[in-house]
Amino acid sequence: MSTIIIWILAAVGIAQAVLATRAYRLEKREGLARSGRRFAATTAIAVALVGLGVVATLRGRGGSTETPVAEAPKHHSADEQKQVDALKKEVAELADKLGAKQAELDKLDPQPKVVVATEVPEPSPWPLLVAVALVVLGFAMLSLGDLETLLPKRRKKGDEPAAASPDPADPDKPRDEPATLPVLTGHATAGRWKAALAVAHRIQIEQLHKLERLDYLYLRAYCGASSIAAPEDGKPIGSVERDKALALATSDLDRLLELAPNMAEARWLAGYVKALAGTWQVALDTMRTARPELGTVREFDRDESVCLLALAEDRLAAADNDGATRLFDEVTKLGVLHNQIPVAMVTHRILTVRGHIKAGKFTEAADGIARIRQVEGLDDAAARASAAACDVYDVAIQYRSGQLERALEANQAFFKRWQPADLPPVEDQVADEYLLPAIDKDALPLPADLYRGLYFLEAVVRVDLASRAGKPLTGDVVDQIATALLRALQFQPRHRESLAALAALYLAYRKDRSEKAIAWLDAALVMGVRSAKAHQLLVEARRAEVERKELLAMFRSAAARFLSDPAVGVQVRAALIEELGRFDEFRPVVLDLQDSGALDAPPIAEVTLAGMRERAAFVGGVAGEIIRRGDHAAAENLSVLQRELVSLTSNVETSSTRIALLERQVMEQLGRIVLR
Repeated sequence: MSTIIIWILAAVGIAQAVLATRAYRLEKREGLARSGRRFAATTAIAVALVGLGVVATLRGRGGSTETPVAEAPKHHSADEQKQVDALKKEVAELADKLGAKQAELDKLDPQPKVVVATEVPEPSPWPLLVAVALVVLGFAMLSLGDLETLLPKRRKKGDEPAAASPDPADPDKPRDEPATLPVLTGHATAGRWKAALAVAHRIQIEQLHKLERLDYLYLRAYCGASSIAAPEDGKPIGSVERDKALALATSDLDRLLELAPNMAEARWLAGYVKALAGTWQVALDTMRTARPELGTVREFDRDESVCLLALAEDRLAAADNDGATRLFDEVTKLGVLHNQIPVAMVTHRILTVRGHIKAGKFTEAADGIARIRQVEGLDDAAARASAAACDVYDVAIQYRSGQLERALEANQAFFKRWQPADLPPVEDQVADEYLLPAIDKDALPLPADLYRGLYFLEAVVRVDLASRAGKPLTGDVVDQIATALLRALQFQPRHRESLAALAALYLAYRKDRSEKAIAWLDAALVMGVRSAKAHQLLVEARRAEVERKELLAMFRSAAARFLSDPAVGVQVRAALIEELGRFDEFRPVVLDLQDSGALDAPPIAEVTLAGMRERAAFVGGVAGEIIRRGDHAAAENLSVLQRELVSLTSNVETSSTRIALLERQVMEQLGRIVLR
């Protein structure tokens, strides 16, 4: 019975060892801290219990009565057979005599028969006690490791990860869904980082099993890193949002590695996040610690190569060419991004050129541009980008060094080489509100912002060159500047600086479009132009526009009164209408006079002196008011004419008085002569 109990206890010990072994393998697979002592102790206890069972079984068999097994008869010779037969006969006779003697003894002294049997000793209890102790010790050993890995939570039926279905009306918006780990996994698998993070923030991590917490932390960190490296809409996220995503991913990975320090995928992802943060050496070291367990994967080679290229650029920036070469050799050995080595060299040299330009070292910057043009091994796209960058920096070097004529020539050379063909015509409507640019950005060989910036720079250079002469801009220069600004707006509609510059140009040199220019300047200020001069210019322009409208109303009224005066000669009226009728703002006056029939009224035959004086005083008064409130530089000729008109009107008054006096004196003299 004790043997059976020992074997039952041995089965319990084996079950303990199986649980510990499965937990150890699970911890190894998931990267958790491994319960090695529990695994070794339970395995040893199971082996000991099995050994006790074997010992107990053998001891039980040794104490039992065994029935001898008759051997097969042996073949004897004739002499040997005679001896055997004689001995058997003798034994039989002796047995008969013994039986007779025993019968006589029983008659004389009858006694109960004593059966002599072989005594079987009781088995020792120590194997059973040891087995019980070992089983109890086995249960104690199970508590040495993580108890959650002994009996991991099984996934319920229907909880398998599946891609969450989006809303058919809005594919970017998922359906209403529970905040569960399978839903989070589905979004992460489908690349919907925002939806995955939204679900992750709704999950209560405290309610998850330990293994589920590992998956949760890894998925949330992975989605956060992917939202930075590969945004869903293709547009880089803002710096604030990027910092938050990096901080959350780093926190999740730190917590994950505390739970599962041997999880190679988590260590690699931690290195990837550090690379996104720009700590290239730490990122590379972290990735390489996880690499032996991950094996050879092309994507991992690429991530390492990115870090190596960035470190090589840092070495180049520190003038450590040997260190950069060693890192480039490692990239070549990996064989993934080795074609980016020339790109890294170009990038480093461009950064060096930018540093020289900022430091005012224009000769060194020009030499750097020459070295960039000498880099070989670039593919077509990289070679095109490098050539364009060199052309742009040529313009920047000439402009920053004060060589405006050369800057303008370099700018025009850039457009000759890179400007797209068949650009739409330049019109003022380009500056109005547009939802889309007039030029297809996808068809451009270079970014649209670059074209806009260089066209704006052309306008600035032309203004600077013209300002050196100290004279107002000529009509041709104004047209060239306006064309450059309108081209800039074709590539980037409603660009605030370009719009404000165009408005200022029109307010200064194209008065007939001042109303539209004021609207452009107002829009530019609303969009964020912070120039105090722009604000002041808008205030002055609005004030001038109000005065202009008041003066226009005054002139229209005066013109209507003058032209409707029948004392004005027909030729004077016709000449005035022909001269002013070409202006759009004067045409309503002509139309009103035509409708009223004032222009068809015949002139009066006689013009009185009083009527002439009254009309001259009216016209001179209107001219004086316009001169007082208008632009004095533009009204210089009007002022001369107004002064002459006032002078002649005064002469008419003096002449009429003198004539009357002379008439009286003549009449008096005539009377004296005649009457004498």
